[in-house]
Amino acid sequence: MTMVNSRIDAAIESILDNYGRAAGIFDPNRLEVWEELGLTMSQLRVLYMLQAVPGTPAGAVATQLKVRPSTATGIIDRLVDKQKLVRRERDDSDRRRVRVFLTERGHKVITELDARKRAVIWRIFRNFSEQQLADIDRTFTLLTAEAERQGVLAPWPPDPEVM
Repeated sequence: MTMVNSRIDAAIESILDNYGRAAGIFDPNRLEVWEELGLTMSQLRVLYMLQAVPGTPAGAVATQLKVRPSTATGIIDRLVDKQKLVRRERDDSDRRRVRVFLTERGHKVITELDARKRAVIWRIFRNFSEQQLADIDRTFTLLTAEAERQGVLAPWPPDPEVM
């Protein structure tokens, strides 16, 4: 192993350790809310997707989640039937196409989740300088852009033209 690879490996190990610790800041709060609402991670992703792109076609939900259409249908069914967080509508221009929207309750859930998330983030970051915040933002932007480029992460927000 070369010296460069050794330094890269050490940096990656440090990043993984710090990522795990940072996740520990936010996960307990998120998990508490998810448990209160009985939501899964996939269901939560659908809610945020519908907030970003109201009327997302049901088929595009599957594409964005990288699951089979039947799996996406099951996720949407639970959000419609049990939680009443989303609703389906037939597309007027193509009756075969079903679009999915947040309900009023779905909007309230997202608002509550965001408020809790912002409270935790604000408490952590309020003493950081503008430069430190810009550096953190730049790092996450680089990370997500590279993950999207490699196909590890679906682009966000979803492109309505592709849907």
